[in-house]
Parts: sequence; C-alpha cells; structure tokens
Amino acid sequence: MTPRQLEAARERASGAAVEAGELLRRAALDLASLRVEEKAPGDVASRADRDAEALLRARLLEVDPHIGFVGEEGGGRSDAGAPHWLVDPLDGSMNFVRGYPAWAVSIALVVDGEPVVGVVHDPCRGETISASSGGGVRLEGGSAASPRPPRSLSQAVVGTVFPKPGSPRLPQYLAEFARVVSAAGGVRRSGAMALELAWLATGRLDAFWEHDMAPWDAAAGVLLLREAGVRCVARDGQPWSGSRSLAAATPALLDDFVTLLDGATA
Repeated sequence: MTPRQLEAARERASGAAVEAGELLRRAALDLASLRVEEKAPGDVASRADRDAEALLRARLLEVDPHIGFVGEEGGGRSDAGAPHWLVDPLDGSMNFVRGYPAWAVSIALVVDGEPVVGVVHDPCRGETISASSGGGVRLEGGSAASPRPPRSLSQAVVGTVFPKPGSPRLPQYLAEFARVVSAAGGVRRSGAMALELAWLATGRLDAFWEHDMAPWDAAAGVLLLREAGVRCVARDGQPWSGSRSLAAATPALLDDFVTLLDGATA
C-alpha cells in the first residue's frame, strides 16, 4: 500500500473507532439493563460488544468490501495472508460492564501478516492513538508524555494485564510479577492490553508484558510500538499474531526486562 492509501485507511479506522466508542459510551450510561454473558471465567461479552463490532464492520468495509474482516465477537473471517481488518470492538469488557473507566476500541489493518494501520480509541478520556506504517504515532484528544527515558528498571513504570483465572500460565506469571514488583519503579494494570500498549507507545509507560492474549488484543498496539521505536518481542518464539507471551519496553530497557521476567537478575 502507498503512504497515501495507508493514511486514508488510518483516518477511516480512526473515524470508525470514535463512532464505535460513542456507541459504547452511550451503552455505558445504562449498565443495569445491559445483558452480559460469561464466555469463560474472567471473560465476558455484552450486546454492546456485538453492536460495536457490527458498526465497525459496516464502516470499515463500506469503502473496500474486498478487504477481510475479523472481530473478536465472531464478525467475519479472512483467508490466510489476505489483507484484513483485525478488530477488538471492546477491549476491557469486564471493566466496561462494571463501570470501571479503562476500556478501548482497537482496530488494525493487517497486510501480509503484519499490521500496517493501528488505532486505539479511549472513549473514557476522549483520546485516539493511531499510526500507519512509516507514518509515526499520532495522539488526538490528549497530550503525549515526554519524560526522560529511564536508564534502569528501578526508574521504570511497567504495565501488565493479569491472566484469566485458571490460565496454565498463571503460576509463571505470578513469579514474574513478584520479580517485576520488586525491581521496577512501579507497576500498573488497567485491564485492557490495547490501552497499555498505546500508553507505552506514547511514553506513559516504559515496559509491558502479558500472557494469553489474542491477535486482536495486540495487533494495533504492535504497530504503535514499532512506530514509536519501542521494542516488542514474543517470548515463546512465535510470530506476534500467534504468540501467547509478549513483552515490550523502550530500547534501553528491553534486554534487562526480559532477563528479569525469565528469572535472572537484571
């Protein structure tokens, strides 16, 4: 895709994310009447998730219906390797249904297996963080942090998302968490991977790790990190789209951070 096509796709995705975010924000005003389903322990969905995904599908495909569409709630499919939109209509559903203000709309355009457009929209703060391949990161509706990058983990603020109850990786994660809490300047947890990656890309965090994510959780954020110059690695050796264990950090911290997660002294 040309830079002009990528920018047009970024703008289209940003507009769609904002529209879906407004739909969700209105639904959040009447949570008592919202029907919620438990997909698995710690994993819920509501009518609002599905309505937002339907809106995103319509908006993203109205210009080019030949691009595929894959959403968390089952909205469509794509042939392997074909260009497609990869969407999480409501990242942080558990937060949303409880009225906890940390949830987001996440959209990525994937071409040849890699994200080339990424958008994370935060309706609670009115912020949209977006990027296109080679075009850098753009923050609309908020102010990017510009702190001096920490030189050590003891100065770093680290983000994370807890595994779901019953995850086979939970014991490993808890050991990692203890090491990070003991070594880092601070640890934060919003409950929405898309937000954490977007905040890392804009300088609000210095590092992040998670287990058990799905491709739609990570796709937009992976591109945001790349465009921000933040390093991201799959600790299980898989491509980002198939990995179940991602870690990311500013360039000066990543090696020490992964070493710490792996159990050695950073």
